[in-house]
Amino acid sequence: MNKELVRNIGSCTVDNLFAKLTPAAETFGVTIRKGDAETTYKRGTVLGMSDTDSKYVIFGTGGETLTGHCILADDVTVGTDADAVGVAYRCGNFNRAAVIVADGYTMTAADEDAMRKYDIIFTDMM
Repeated sequence: MNKELVRNIGSCTVDNLFAKLTPAAETFGVTIRKGDAETTYKRGTVLGMSDTDSKYVIFGTGGETLTGHCILADDVTVGTDADAVGVAYRCGNFNRAAVIVADGYTMTAADEDAMRKYDIIFTDMM
């Protein structure tokens, strides 16, 4: 019988993605479009749905007019050969400083307002 009563069996890190518990976060599956180079999208990445193929890309990507649609729930690696499947939050209250958009893009108040129709709300946290 194992007598060791205190041992580390796992760990977790706090990323402060969520700001509040309301509206409650709900998840769903997303298809993320393959890219020109293998890329890992991190948890908290804002995704927009393309009007051309209904697949998701990182919000702020040039060449398309996108509306932020959801927030990536887990890290996903997207390759060059095939689209990737991931899990995203379709609604929730998120920490504005913890979400990720495309390099060189800054989310505007109009972007945040457009996402409110999906029940995605951003809050400043200390």
